[in-house]
Amino acid sequence: MKNIFFLLILMLLFSCIKAFDPKIKSNAESKYVVSGRITDTEGWQEVEVSLSSPIESPGFIPVGGCKVKILDDNGHEFVLEEWEYGIYKVWIEQEYLVKGTAYQVRVNTPGGEELVSAFDTMPRGPQMDSVYYFIEEKPTSNPNVYSTGMQFYIDLNAVGDYSRFYKWEVVETWEYTAALPAEYYYDGSMHEIKPPDCTNYYCWYTGLYKNVFTVSTKNLSQNIYRQYPLQFIDGRTSRLSILYSILVRQLALSEGAYNYWEQLRINSNEQGGLYEKQPLSIKGNIVNESNPEKDVLGYFYATSESHKRYFYHDVEGVDFGFSNFCSPYELGMFGWREIEKWEYPVYFYYNTEGALRLLNRECVDCRKLGGITIKPDFWPN
Repeated sequence: MKNIFFLLILMLLFSCIKAFDPKIKSNAESKYVVSGRITDTEGWQEVEVSLSSPIESPGFIPVGGCKVKILDDNGHEFVLEEWEYGIYKVWIEQEYLVKGTAYQVRVNTPGGEELVSAFDTMPRGPQMDSVYYFIEEKPTSNPNVYSTGMQFYIDLNAVGDYSRFYKWEVVETWEYTAALPAEYYYDGSMHEIKPPDCTNYYCWYTGLYKNVFTVSTKNLSQNIYRQYPLQFIDGRTSRLSILYSILVRQLALSEGAYNYWEQLRINSNEQGGLYEKQPLSIKGNIVNESNPEKDVLGYFYATSESHKRYFYHDVEGVDFGFSNFCSPYELGMFGWREIEKWEYPVYFYYNTEGALRLLNRECVDCRKLGGITIKPDFWPN
């Protein structure tokens, strides 16, 4: 019996285990994607028309040349113009943006297909309440390492005849710098810039925070929600290095729009393995009236919006440890002869020991990290 048991152990130890690699095929046929909203504030209203991208290479594939219009249930029609390829806008005056009015979008593609949304009724929403933060510890991808940072929260106070469904968007802007100003460079001969050139030293990055934030008070006794968690920011990026700003938008939704965004939140925010949670098939409110059998992705909705902007700097309690992606390196054994002309100009500096070190572009050009050198209009001097 002992020998049989020993043999079984050996078989288990030395048997070949082949990893299972599921082949997930993306749809061969692209689908139209129509997304946009109309708010209760006079101004530009925007609709995007694009094609779905393959799973293996996600991206925005705009569709230009469409005829796009927004209609309301009072018989008004607003024709959008193509501002950028696949992005359509129209200015709508305040008198036509009335709570309780229903709106829809109609898109005629260059191929002659008509994409139409359901009507969505603009709800009433309160003014946005407070946004605040606590210094908290959060786990990282390493279970033994925790990161200390700012956990943002928002309160909802919608007592009265207001919607029970909400979504928040966080648009981040932060200032950062390159590692060094441009002071020395080589383009066949060596040059020194006096004073050092700071043209590409200061940058500002602006982007929509990727997570979806939604809440419903439908099953609560009061239309109030306290301490809803928004984004978490720590010192592992350059966000808090100089000045960090957030524009928080509060969007009151219809129940249908909320259900759509809640499904997106579940599908994009919550983590899980391949077999813990299957991707959701998210149904929007757009149909292809020319070819009803063809699915159309996306959602068009009406919303009441309020927003506030906040600034943060010198935040206590945050541990900093981010990379500036600057990696100085030595000249090769053949010196400048190793540098090709297409690499000009090559920037360099002298370290504390006086040794010459070459600089990759990220060292002297902050734009290489995604930002721009134009200071936003709302940025403090």
